[in-house]
Amino acid sequence: MKKFYPFLLLLGVFAWIGYMESPNMKPEDHFQTPVSTEDSETEAVATQKKEDLFTTMELELVHEGTKVVDGSKVEAYREYEIHKDRDGNIIKEVPTEHYNYIRYE
Repeated sequence: MKKFYPFLLLLGVFAWIGYMESPNMKPEDHFQTPVSTEDSETEAVATQKKEDLFTTMELELVHEGTKVVDGSKVEAYREYEIHKDRDGNIIKEVPTEHYNYIRYE
């Protein structure tokens, strides 16, 4: 009987994982989160501007500069959040902390 304990424990773990990953489980069931009231949701929507409701956000790499490091050319690109309205006009550009570097030998 002692030989079956690890097997039963492993079977129990798989059963628990299967239950937690089942389609009947909702993400809200995993953790208890405070329930939001409708008042706070309507306040958040009311504070938004009308033109902000129809915007899109794209990520774009913008060339920041070129340097020569150890005899190699290095180009730096910074990621920006580009917010556009429904007509495609740029509303604002927000720089992020993400950089990409390309080194040419």
